[in-house]
Amino acid sequence: MTTVQIALRNVFRHKTRSLITMSAIAFGCTAVIFVGGFFEDILYKMRESYIKAHTGHLQIYKQGFFEKGSGKPFEYLIDHPEQLIPLISSVDGVVAVTQRLQFAGLISTGDTTVSCFGQGVEPEREPAIRLAGHPETRKDLASLSGTVIEDGEPLDRRDPYGIIVGKGLAAGMDVAVGTNLVLLTHTVGGSINALDVTMKGSFFTSSKAFDDYAVRLPLSTAQQLLQTTAVQSLVVLLKKTEDTSRAKHAIERVLAAHHLDLELKTWDELSDFYVKTKAFLERLFMILKFVVAIIVILSIYNTMNMAVLERTSEIGTIMALGTKRSGVLRLFLYEGAALGILGGGLGLLVGSLLTLLVKRIGIPMPAPPGATLSWLSEPIVVPSVLMFAFVLSVITALMSSCYPAYKASRLEIAEALRRV
Repeated sequence: MTTVQIALRNVFRHKTRSLITMSAIAFGCTAVIFVGGFFEDILYKMRESYIKAHTGHLQIYKQGFFEKGSGKPFEYLIDHPEQLIPLISSVDGVVAVTQRLQFAGLISTGDTTVSCFGQGVEPEREPAIRLAGHPETRKDLASLSGTVIEDGEPLDRRDPYGIIVGKGLAAGMDVAVGTNLVLLTHTVGGSINALDVTMKGSFFTSSKAFDDYAVRLPLSTAQQLLQTTAVQSLVVLLKKTEDTSRAKHAIERVLAAHHLDLELKTWDELSDFYVKTKAFLERLFMILKFVVAIIVILSIYNTMNMAVLERTSEIGTIMALGTKRSGVLRLFLYEGAALGILGGGLGLLVGSLLTLLVKRIGIPMPAPPGATLSWLSEPIVVPSVLMFAFVLSVITALMSSCYPAYKASRLEIAEALRRV
């Protein structure tokens, strides 16, 4: 009988103790898988929501805009953007390239005037989702891809003077669909210009701060208001978010080949809140991994230490029969590894099934910080987390077996045989 077979037989000699130990390992493994999937779902939905509603996957600016454009936005406009769109669209993975023109201004009903943030967009390339009549979709942020129309209609380029107003701004001004409004701002040349517009609808996104002062209008109307044909940015949407880095390098090569004085920013460089939230959740996950490792180490250490105490005379016997100290050491290490593998395997099964079950049911969640909409959490089974959880179980099992195994291998034969 090989050392591995003997180790497996010894694991099941005390079924209750081994089962308790494997259950502790499986519990820790399940916790890592479920929490990892829960955090991954949060980050996925937050990421996609920000990308589709605000940043796109990539944004292209005039060189220097990202650093100084907030103070002098009209000095960093992109002229003739329509000439750039075919070049960028030719890059593999690019789904759409849309233009944006942003400005700060005032919006007035006649009696009430408040400051606002205007954003000229291309309605046909930045579609909105209509929620009216579909209350169930409000429960899940995963369905909120972009700007969500809560009341009224989305933008339409055939209606150039119809605008949509952020939910918070509309509530603060006490305006409704059909209200006539006046938009007032400085033109690119520095003069003051105003336009009469009509509120077509109210919208919200994943960011309450944005919804509290944002106004969106057709790009042609924004250009008319600012008296320019240029834009501030080109927003690039990709088939898959995972292609962002590759697409960035490909677009940079295209821009460099045509000697264009432009700079490129990815969605994560523009989403400070997402980056910080991800770092926060990763730190929490690291703490959980540490706690699980301690649980596994203590559980297996206790089991292996008890095995050494109970089998002292047995250890003395096999050493007297010719088993070397290194053989005894390997035997107990194999037993610890067997507990880790069996417990980790059980944890993978239970953790995956639990995560899939919860994903099917969903966990109702309150609105996250800075948002107004509750959502439904659907944890994801992440292959990398599965692998980590299993490896963690095995490695910590081996670590916790080292001292009891060493202790068993250093027993003196005569002393061990005297213990019954």
